[in-house]
Amino acid sequence: MIKAAVIGTGHLGRHHARLYSLLAQEACGVELAAVCDTDMGRAREVAEAYGARPFTDYREALGLVDAVSIVTPTVSHYAIAAECLAAGKDILLEKPVCATLEEARKLTALASGKGLILQAGHIERFNPAAEKALPLLDRPFFIEAERISPFPERSLDVDVTLDVMIHDLDFALHVLGCPAVKEARAAGASIVTPGKLDTVRAWVDFEDGRSAFFSASRIAAEKRRTMRFFMGEGKIVEADFLLKKVIVKTAGSEENMDACTAEPLKEEIRDFIRCVKTRTAPRVSPREAECALDLALKISTTVRSAR
Repeated sequence: MIKAAVIGTGHLGRHHARLYSLLAQEACGVELAAVCDTDMGRAREVAEAYGARPFTDYREALGLVDAVSIVTPTVSHYAIAAECLAAGKDILLEKPVCATLEEARKLTALASGKGLILQAGHIERFNPAAEKALPLLDRPFFIEAERISPFPERSLDVDVTLDVMIHDLDFALHVLGCPAVKEARAAGASIVTPGKLDTVRAWVDFEDGRSAFFSASRIAAEKRRTMRFFMGEGKIVEADFLLKKVIVKTAGSEENMDACTAEPLKEEIRDFIRCVKTRTAPRVSPREAECALDLALKISTTVRSAR
């Protein structure tokens, strides 16, 4: 039986706790043993809801568990994850894995040196639309991504590039095989969040000749999450992560493919539990998380240097 802790019980952390509890009920070999938050009231509320013990100091819970989900503000990821790895705990670390590439690389080295699981929380890899589209993507030469939503009132400690665009960056880089970036051109603005970018558009050229265009905003009037993959002979595959469907367009035809309705976060946590049990590599490797973080930071830097 894998005993798990959730560190951080904000909006997303509560869902982690809920899903560990649900997977325990489904006999997945996991138990939610601890819930940690600096706010004891919030920790106790979530812990009582899902049958766990509450803690204000996550260090006090580490002796009780085998694995942890870290769902705290990005700036705290490195320090918490480093302590958890030092204590021998496997980690599901929400995106972006760290605030800097140097921190991410240090965590990768720590996990590797101790033979521990370090899974990055890039949830869209587990979206049914992504899973449906992936086998259809035969070396796309161009990718177009749009991810927009109304203002969230959370995850405002980072730019929109690290908040939501990074989902599309990760999936695009996964599809393309993490090619080296030749050039990134980008524009954006801070509209609502002081000192942080709320809307960004970026054109990225890769060394292998392929390109991608990414558009992300957290100040839009509606919500859209789509990616389009352009391949040879006029074939286009469009994945709608929100509606969980895939459209395949070729010359003169169009095929609509509905994906299953599985909850991506649940499948991500299920995969993490599998990795912990079997000691196998996670679907989203630390190296891939570093690639996505590196590109997100490059885009943010490009926007700021042009202003």
